[in-house]
Amino acid sequence: MVTIKDVAKRANVAPSTVSRVISNSDAISQKTTEKVRRIMEEMGYIPNVSARRLVTKQSNTIGLLLKSSSKEMRQNPFFTDVLMSISKVCKDNGYSTVISTSKEEAELLHEVKEMVSSNAVDGFIVLYSKEEDAVLDYLRKLDCPYVIIGKKLNQSTDIFIDNNNIEASFKLTQYLIDLGHEKIAFIAENKTYAVNIDRLTGYKQACTDAGLELSVFEGAAGTEDVKHIVQNMPEEITAIVTSDSMMNLNVLSELYLLGRRIPDDIQTATFNDSYLNEAACPPQTVVDIFPERLGQEAASRLIEYLCHRDMLKVSKMIPTRIIERQSTKRLKERDK
Repeated sequence: MVTIKDVAKRANVAPSTVSRVISNSDAISQKTTEKVRRIMEEMGYIPNVSARRLVTKQSNTIGLLLKSSSKEMRQNPFFTDVLMSISKVCKDNGYSTVISTSKEEAELLHEVKEMVSSNAVDGFIVLYSKEEDAVLDYLRKLDCPYVIIGKKLNQSTDIFIDNNNIEASFKLTQYLIDLGHEKIAFIAENKTYAVNIDRLTGYKQACTDAGLELSVFEGAAGTEDVKHIVQNMPEEITAIVTSDSMMNLNVLSELYLLGRRIPDDIQTATFNDSYLNEAACPPQTVVDIFPERLGQEAASRLIEYLCHRDMLKVSKMIPTRIIERQSTKRLKERDK
């Protein structure tokens, strides 16, 4: 079995240097770190993670907290893209990840308390943002390291990685208005979370600025709510904006069952580009929110914070862009 001493001898460094490299210590130069890691790989050395945890009191594991582990969340392309990019950054920096499995807030809080009390994680990435969150209140009280993918709320000094969802929704709605739409509906998911509130706010601002009447509907994706909304939507509605891709998929299914053609009878647009939106029939116009970058930034900031607890907490906004596809077009072309 290859030991730390064997690696140190081959690299011509002290065993303590190899140990620091394994622990991602800043005290070791980049050149030496790369040399030691290369030799570790060549010799097939695998660090004894359990033993190292006992000594350093660190797990080298990051907890990923979803707002729910429901089927809709697990299959949502946004979370898949974010989690994959987080995992890659963590792996590249010697960290593993563990994902929360709770469906309700009370269960999630209990799960987080267990992870903290057992030293199972060094910090958390929270993939949602909302007011009066018991989980975040608990982490703040313990001064446990975490980064939030979501909107900054109140006067918090937390690290937030987010898009400007008000601006993104405003631009998407304005895009539809520029196509000639005067009756635009917005179907919103649960408004408890900041992202849904912001996207609804951007829609309202764009319609108000253009002097258009608001048509807001609320429901939960994957439920009878969506069917009821679509079946009872006023005939004068010419475009539908949905607060996320999963809601959009439900809307497309209901429109299909009603025999309404897109974009000839009605037009649709949503948020977050993914294979599901690109491969939909027809392909969907979306706001690309770059989930991979959100994940990369969140993981990088948390790892940096874990290594430098006195660092300045700086949040970052990731830009967005509209991708036009066949689900939308100018009304004058549709009416020919």
